[in-house]
Amino acid sequence: MSQIRTAVIGLNMGLEHAHAYKLAKRSELRWVVDLDEEKAAKVAAELGCRHTTDWTQVLDDVDAVSICTPHHLHAPMAMKAIEAGKHVLVEKPLANSEEDCIRLIEAAKKHDVRLMLAYVVRYLPAVRKLKEALDSGKYGVPISAQGWVQGYLAPMPGTWFARKDTLGGGVLFSHGCHYVDILLYLFGDPARVAHFGTRVGTDWLEGEGTSHALIEFKNGAVAHLVTSWGMKVAKPPAKYQIQLTDGMLVLDNGMWKAEAVTKEGTETLYERPADYPPGPGRNVLFEIEHFLESIAAGTRPETDGVDALRSHRTIWAMYESEGVPVRL
Repeated sequence: MSQIRTAVIGLNMGLEHAHAYKLAKRSELRWVVDLDEEKAAKVAAELGCRHTTDWTQVLDDVDAVSICTPHHLHAPMAMKAIEAGKHVLVEKPLANSEEDCIRLIEAAKKHDVRLMLAYVVRYLPAVRKLKEALDSGKYGVPISAQGWVQGYLAPMPGTWFARKDTLGGGVLFSHGCHYVDILLYLFGDPARVAHFGTRVGTDWLEGEGTSHALIEFKNGAVAHLVTSWGMKVAKPPAKYQIQLTDGMLVLDNGMWKAEAVTKEGTETLYERPADYPPGPGRNVLFEIEHFLESIAAGTRPETDGVDALRSHRTIWAMYESEGVPVRL
C-alpha cells in the first residue's frame, strides 16, 4: 500500500499525533485542524502540511484521521468520518455512552474501516515486556497489582473539562481509563469491581478528581488503582507493582522501564535506550504505527472499538458501584 494520507483534528493532545504521523514512514500528513487558526497555521508550517479550522473540509483528501477533540464530540465526529469511509483513531474515550460506542463499532464494521482507540500506554515497549513476563509464568501466578497515577491539574472551571456530561465522568473515566485498560490487558476479564471517589481538592470538577478503583479478576488476582488530578505533592513508588507467587514486576513512573524482582535480585526487562531520539510525537509513535499497519494490512487494531468498550464498561460499573462491589 502507498503512503496513508492522514489528518489530525484537535491540536491539544493531537499535537503529539501530528508529530508522530510526520515521523511514521507509512504516513503522509496532509492536514492539521484546530479552531485556533493561528495554532493550526503554526503547526502546519512546522510539519509541512496544510491547515484549516473546518475539519469536514479534509475528509475528501485523506484516508485516515485522528480525532483529538473534547470527549462529547468524539462520537458524532467519528461517525461522520466513518460514514465517509475513513479509518479513525479516536483519543480516549471512544464515546461518553455505551450506546454511542456500539453505534461506532457497528458503523466501522458496515463501512469496512479501522476504528481504534488511542490507548497510548498499551503500546509502550516497557508495557509489552511486562505483559510478556507475566504470561511467561516465570515469576509465578499473579496475586495483586497496585497502580498509582497521581498528579495535579490546574483548575479549569466552566469549561467542558469540568462538566460530567461533556467529560464523561471524572478523572477515572478521562485519565484512569488508560490504566484500567492496562490492568485488563495484563490480567484478563474482571469479575467484580468497586469504586470510591472524591472532589476534595478538585471541587471545580463535577465528577471525582481523585479515584480509588478496585478490581477482582476472574483469574483470582486483585488490583487497586489510584488516579488523581488533585495531588500537588506526590511520590508514588512506581506506575505499577505486580505481586506474583515467585516475584514482583515493576513499571516505573515514566513507563519506560520494566523490572522483575525475585529473591535472586532485580532483572531489567526493558529500559529505553540512551540514544532514543527525543522530541514530540515519540511517545505516541508506537500506537500511530500500529494504527497505520492495521490499515495497510487490513487487520483488526488491538485496541479496536470492541476492546475499548471492555474498559469503558468496567469503569461505568465502578461508577455504578458507589463503593459496593458490582459483579460483571
